[in-house]
Amino acid sequence: MAVTFTAKDDSGRALYPLRYISQLFLSQTLDDIQLNLETQHVWPVEIYPNFHSINEIRRQQALRAAARGKKGPWYSTGQGVKSFEGNIIRVDEEAGVVEMAVRYSDYMQYVDIGVGAGRKADDVERSRKVKYQNRYTTWNPSGGKSHRPAILPTLRHLATRLSDYTSDYLGTKAEYNIYETFEGLTIYI
Repeated sequence: MAVTFTAKDDSGRALYPLRYISQLFLSQTLDDIQLNLETQHVWPVEIYPNFHSINEIRRQQALRAAARGKKGPWYSTGQGVKSFEGNIIRVDEEAGVVEMAVRYSDYMQYVDIGVGAGRKADDVERSRKVKYQNRYTTWNPSGGKSHRPAILPTLRHLATRLSDYTSDYLGTKAEYNIYETFEGLTIYI
């Protein structure tokens, strides 16, 4: 993700160092994503009653199949939730530029839009607004009720917070962009 803005006060410097604000907001965002994933019941939080037992059975079957050199059933590992990390790439106080990256396992984007085996994005219910305090919908994938937005809305909120910071404290509306990329891909803006 890259966030760019050029707001400054009369002295030409930010009221609070952009490096400090950016790191604070990024840290809070990563915490918010973890909270959102828990609220939306993304594994290792119980997805639906008895999922823990079903997942353990699948895991044991997969291990037995792997021992025979075969592919077993899928099972949830919880590694996607653990994969989130972020860092500040560059902050230029004089130019007012902030670039930061949030990295996570690529398959988590599918978790975030509620798609999976046999479900397409168009089949997923999206009528309710995302709220971090409430589970978006009761898990019923065959009925199209599996949408669990927790990541992208939170990243958009980070960009909005940075924009609001410049607007509220520095008097200039910020411009920002979010780019979804693959690890190691360089984007020139």
